[in-house]
Amino acid sequence: MMRLVRRWSLLLAMALAVPLQAQEAPVLRVTAKAAAQGRTGATVQLQLEVMTSTWFTQPPRLPKLDLPGVLVTPPSGEAELVRANQDGQALSGLRYTYLLSAQSAGTIQIPALSVTAQLGPGGAPVTAESAPLSIVFGGDAQPGKVVGALTVTQAFALAPDPMVQGGRVTRSVTQRADGVQAMLLPPAPLADVPHFKRYPREPEVVTLTDGRGGFVGGQRIDRADYVAQEAGSFALPPLTLNWADEHSGAPQSKTLPGRQIEVAAAPQTAPPFSLADDLARLRHGLRWALPAWAMPALIGLAAAGLALWLGWTWWRRLARALIAAAGAGRTRWRASETRYWLAWRREARGTQPVLSDCYRWIRRSSGAVALRAALAPMAEGDRQLAENALRQVYGASGGHADWRARLAARSRAWRKAWRRRRPPRAALPAGLNPVDQGRNARMGRS
Repeated sequence: MMRLVRRWSLLLAMALAVPLQAQEAPVLRVTAKAAAQGRTGATVQLQLEVMTSTWFTQPPRLPKLDLPGVLVTPPSGEAELVRANQDGQALSGLRYTYLLSAQSAGTIQIPALSVTAQLGPGGAPVTAESAPLSIVFGGDAQPGKVVGALTVTQAFALAPDPMVQGGRVTRSVTQRADGVQAMLLPPAPLADVPHFKRYPREPEVVTLTDGRGGFVGGQRIDRADYVAQEAGSFALPPLTLNWADEHSGAPQSKTLPGRQIEVAAAPQTAPPFSLADDLARLRHGLRWALPAWAMPALIGLAAAGLALWLGWTWWRRLARALIAAAGAGRTRWRASETRYWLAWRREARGTQPVLSDCYRWIRRSSGAVALRAALAPMAEGDRQLAENALRQVYGASGGHADWRARLAARSRAWRKAWRRRRPPRAALPAGLNPVDQGRNARMGRS
């Protein structure tokens, strides 16, 4: 019984079961569309439709299109939503627009365009290609001219209004071309005008769309400021712009009228405040001025400081050398006969009955340690003068003070004589010379 129930349950499950169908893979289709013919210099739209049966998990990666002799503007990133039904299958996707402008007549071959997109639900990357196509561009190229429907307007703005000398007139020329790329619009001929100084501005170039990614045309706005240099009545000249008809290629033109400008003389108005008075108030308490020599002196000090800093090592060596030279000179002066002679002259003009500086000078000048020994080779009168001077100095009764003057006067002749027969210097230093040591001992006894 149980075996029979189990058999019928298995048959019922097999009868009610629905076979699972394999899920279909997502579809990606790429289609390129463009007009078969175009005019040289005009703009042709190449529409690239990227369709799928599911959805995009990431924006499609579009190919880069390079065509020799053709100005190509890639899609700006905006796209138009499209839907279609192909072979009974519902597709949806995006439409991108490339703008093509041929510079010369001929046939342009557009290769297959490969697009990669990530499709749901798994987000797997899928790649598809469009079919190649060709576009025939006819007509002669007209450099600097627009091919299409062109609308031109202009405007004037005066600052101030009415115009005065030194004011400006801003002239604006707006070109709007349907179906033409903005970069193909030529600049407006805003040239120089007599009696005005021209200041051109940067042009405004804008691509016009329908707000959903569809290309409409281009727009260019050129502006120039004209500053009045003098008073009078002057005219801004008319402007003429040329282009070609999009269909027939016939030349078209439009002339924008000029404008007569009345420029009044600039009013002579006094300033509302005195600049000199304001500067004086700002400098109140700080009214001082640098003399004419101050700036050169500051520059000289800065240059000297820089030279001192750059040559610091050299300057240190020079300072040490100068100090050593000054010390050696001071030592030579202290040991010189001239210094001892001046000291004796000062002592001779004094009132004290001493011969200390006289003995020092005699020893330095003649080499003798006593006055009698120094005057021994001299005349009898010189020796007698020395004896009288010694009695006056060391005698018990003292004497007249004129001995010092007579001795000082006669010492000039002694100095000349001793200079003529000055003995040669000893080979040994004074401290090591036994002759000098003996003289120093006798000086203490004199």
